[in-house]
Amino acid sequence: MTNQRDIARLAKTSLKTVSRVINRDPLVNEVTRKRIQDIIDQTGYVPNEAARMMRSQTSDIVGFLSEDVATTSSSIDLVRGAQDVAHAMGKQMMLFNIRRGEASETEALAQLARFRAGACILATSFHREVPLPRTDMKTVLLNCYDAAGETATVLPDDRQLGHDLVQELLRRGYRRPLFLNLAPELAGARLRAEGFVAAGREAGMDLSGRIRTASAGPDRDHTYYVDEILTVEMAGPERPDVLICGQDLMALPVYFALMRLGLSVGKDVAVTSFDNLQPLAKLMQPGLTTMDLPYYDMGRVAMQQALSENDSPVRQLVQGQLVERDSLPAKGTA
Repeated sequence: MTNQRDIARLAKTSLKTVSRVINRDPLVNEVTRKRIQDIIDQTGYVPNEAARMMRSQTSDIVGFLSEDVATTSSSIDLVRGAQDVAHAMGKQMMLFNIRRGEASETEALAQLARFRAGACILATSFHREVPLPRTDMKTVLLNCYDAAGETATVLPDDRQLGHDLVQELLRRGYRRPLFLNLAPELAGARLRAEGFVAAGREAGMDLSGRIRTASAGPDRDHTYYVDEILTVEMAGPERPDVLICGQDLMALPVYFALMRLGLSVGKDVAVTSFDNLQPLAKLMQPGLTTMDLPYYDMGRVAMQQALSENDSPVRQLVQGQLVERDSLPAKGTA
């Protein structure tokens, strides 16, 4: 098995220089660093991480505790964004799929402690409040927050997402938006509703009465009430000219409900949403115009915070953007 002495002999350099390259000392001459790294790659040498940890008291490992994130297609980009930053900075990310308060969480934290991880990220599949993990490690909350605000936190800017979407709809000439929102227990739903109303107020419109709760709570995923709501709303005197869905999965039954009412998406009424869930949003006919939730960027920001020397409880909001498809035509064609 190749060791550091073999690497030093093949590179015709000192053992100390090889150790500095392995430990990413930025002061090593670039030519020397490349020569040693090429030999490391060719020989397949793997540094003794346990020995390095004993010297430094911490490791290059960052834990990623995923509460359903790693198995949820809409938020897997949280993991990908964090992993890409860890890789670029020469760190290792250990991913654990856990359930809060159960043995899986306790075992994950214990394993990270054994590996002397420098930090951990706790990520959830939707924006919500969580109790803090019981650990002395630096912790970053991703897509969730603690009530006291004492921990570094990375969240989608849900209020801004709701505001910007409505502002764009009004700019295009839509005047009768109806927001089919998620359950109000969800933090993201409350914040998007605030943004919806605020954008209307700025345009001199009162939109507070144009919000309908169209889904059950988080314990009953994907239970929607769109048929009942649209049967009434689409027959009324102030029929909506654009429907805003609380999430892309809700847009699917909205499309079907409109079809049953003899209405065409993109012709009789525009439809838009939040998530940019792939491949659903792109494959729907017509394609769904939706606000992209910035999960990949959020994952990147969370890992950057985890690796930062700044231990203050920074709260960062990450903005998304509109992804345009045919469900939101130019006003006058819908």
